[in-house]
Amino acid sequence: MVDSVDTIAWQNLSRLLANELISLPGVNDQTRSVREAVNHSRDMAYTAEDIVDTYAVNVNMHRSRNMLVKYFHSRNQVVNRKLIAMMSGVRELYEKTYKNNSIYGIHQGDFECYTRNKEFAKDSLIVKRRDVEEEEVVGMVRDSNEVISQLEGGDLSRGVVCILGMGGLGKTTLARKIYNNNKIKSMFPCCVWGFVSNYYSAQELLMSILKLLDLPEEEYKYLTNPEQMKRKVRESMSGKKYLVVLDDIWYTQVWDELHEAFPDDNNGSRILITIRMENISRYTNATFTYRLPFLDETQSWELFYNKVFCKARCPPELEPAGKEMAKACKGLPLAIVVFAGMVAKKEKSLREWDRIKNNVSWYHTREDYRIVTDILKLSYDSLPQILKPCFLYLGVYPEDYEIPARTLCQLWIAEGFIQAREATEAGPSNSQEVEDIAEMYLDNLVERSLVQVASKRSDEGVKTCRVHALLREICISESKENKFMEVCEELDANRCNSRRVSLQYKGECLPTTGDKWLARSLLFFGEETPWERESQGWKQIRNGFKLGRVLDMNQVSLCLSPRGLKTLIHLRFLKVTASSTRIGNDVLASVCNLWNLETLYLWITEDITLPSKIWKLKSLRHLYLNFADIILRGLSQRVPMPGMEMVERANTLQVWSRAASMSRMKIGETKVENLQTLNNIYLNARTASVLNKGMFPNLTKLTLRRELTDLPEPPEKEFLGNSLRCLNKLRTLKLLRIAKLPLDPNAYPTSLTKITIAYFGLLHARMIKTLGQLANLRTLKLVGGSIIGDVDCVAGDFPQLQVLHVSDSCRWKKEEGAMPQLRYCNNPRIHD
Repeated sequence: MVDSVDTIAWQNLSRLLANELISLPGVNDQTRSVREAVNHSRDMAYTAEDIVDTYAVNVNMHRSRNMLVKYFHSRNQVVNRKLIAMMSGVRELYEKTYKNNSIYGIHQGDFECYTRNKEFAKDSLIVKRRDVEEEEVVGMVRDSNEVISQLEGGDLSRGVVCILGMGGLGKTTLARKIYNNNKIKSMFPCCVWGFVSNYYSAQELLMSILKLLDLPEEEYKYLTNPEQMKRKVRESMSGKKYLVVLDDIWYTQVWDELHEAFPDDNNGSRILITIRMENISRYTNATFTYRLPFLDETQSWELFYNKVFCKARCPPELEPAGKEMAKACKGLPLAIVVFAGMVAKKEKSLREWDRIKNNVSWYHTREDYRIVTDILKLSYDSLPQILKPCFLYLGVYPEDYEIPARTLCQLWIAEGFIQAREATEAGPSNSQEVEDIAEMYLDNLVERSLVQVASKRSDEGVKTCRVHALLREICISESKENKFMEVCEELDANRCNSRRVSLQYKGECLPTTGDKWLARSLLFFGEETPWERESQGWKQIRNGFKLGRVLDMNQVSLCLSPRGLKTLIHLRFLKVTASSTRIGNDVLASVCNLWNLETLYLWITEDITLPSKIWKLKSLRHLYLNFADIILRGLSQRVPMPGMEMVERANTLQVWSRAASMSRMKIGETKVENLQTLNNIYLNARTASVLNKGMFPNLTKLTLRRELTDLPEPPEKEFLGNSLRCLNKLRTLKLLRIAKLPLDPNAYPTSLTKITIAYFGLLHARMIKTLGQLANLRTLKLVGGSIIGDVDCVAGDFPQLQVLHVSDSCRWKKEEGAMPQLRYCNNPRIHD
């Protein structure tokens, strides 16, 4: 099967051809031919992918028919011939484009001219960038004071301080403000500024520094070798206390090539660096890194009207519209300055400002505003090819959407963005899981200031994230141009021409008018919508989305049986809400046929039993079963009330018993090797038996819930002990309404790093003491209940615990030597 990674590679080839050849002078007619060839190569990749996947669908449809083997063989020959023809066509296209340039009238002189034009464009961008970024930006007094205090503090050895932030955030402005500060001038007798940029040339940079050192021109003007220049810089700065600003470093190579030019004479000299990528800070062993924040609404408005009115007073009647315009720039100083510059040229009347305010998005696409996107796009262009689709994919989310990192990584994996070889080339014993690689990719985008962290997990990993609105626009425009992804407001196959479609609708989700999707991924974002009839959208998905890989029906609730779901055999990611047990069971029955499925999110309001056939899905990695804990008459709502099974209060019916039951499995016949996440399963004898028999050898996350029974003392402690013994890779355990824990620490896997116990009612202190014996436990959360007795932690208890969250008023005692690694505790009553 043609993997989507191969498709992405073809897209990259297409984009390379387009970017490098589209602007060649004198080849306008030929350029159109090149563009057509580029689009043709991408479309051929899509077509090849569709042929193979359609073939698989047809085989699945005919699986029960007679003479299957003969049919399969004949179809296979047809597919092979079509694929061979297509690959030959792409190869021929490649050769014509690269090896036979004369076909398009492209000669060596054209490339030389193109290179000169590209250098001119580069210089023009740098000039514009300096003009904009060095504007006075409000709200930087605290920022500059913070950085200056770090420059003057510390020991006397040469130190490095970094200013980190996304493009256009004002790093250069802040560095310039610090560089020109009188206190800095008196502190550092020798100050030099080097502008690096991603167009860095060591020779040009070193020459610019030499010119700032007040040397006779004769001493350096004939130097052409960077090594000679470095020696000259070093000689000239030796013995002086200096501040060197290296503005806009993109690559660690720059530091390797330059740092030896700056001597360390143990006199308190400093190097100040502005960066977009956090890894450079670590690479330089920086003593301090200042992450520059976005402007808040007050600061944004102040910067805006200062630019428009040259610090004069803004007429009161214009303020509301002006504040809306400033707010639309999302706290990015570069965007505010450029947009304000355009507004300043307009008539300063309420009518004109209201017109501009209502058409902000149009102004953001004007040529005057291009400098903003050009500067931001530099970060995208500098990404490794393997990270570009991951970044572009962020455009599927609505503006200001708080993106769950875990789900994002699962979607990347389902889309095929994670290279399989990276997960296996280290060998079976040392190979990384694809989820770990996906998290590494996300961390990389965060470090490059392309993604903002909205919230963190207890282990400091990214829990939720956001992408700035202007970066999101780059994601959308780049994606649409390359048919990678498209944002639509209605479910219309005829109007969507991309491989992935994000439906961001208002009101009801409108049905399609077509029955054949080019898209392989559909993601829904909008208001809660019940589908009670197939014509509301399910029929169109069933008939036209048979090659789909991702179906995220976020806020859509199925109130009908999803006929045809089982034919979507290429699905790797499915999120669906079922309105009843019957619909939920129908979904699960259909899912059992989706042999490529990796991640399933099923939302339901009632109990269900997992079918035994679901465990035959060899690719299944994550199974999430979420249930409505509270059913408010006519409305859903969550109001935790610990320790209570069912309460009727203020027209509210609370139900704490919703979960899934394990199916009856033939022990020993089935092992679900790839399953890593199992969420919201009843803890009972059947569950304990299945888990204890090693049916899920690679499970890393498990959520168990106590089952309501007529027994006064349900044997959940015994069930739990039997459930966990064989889960040798379990890292995260969540227990809901379970208050009986094993007292033997050997009942818990040594791999456990996080335990959450919620809504447990009453929990005895000695059970918590048992958890203190777990050698690798790093996070413990106890919420929604009370603890019986005092928890006495002695030396050696909780040896690796870093995070302790306890919503309880009981007394904890912590002796010296207990919890030696603890860095966060929300309860002030826990003391030494």
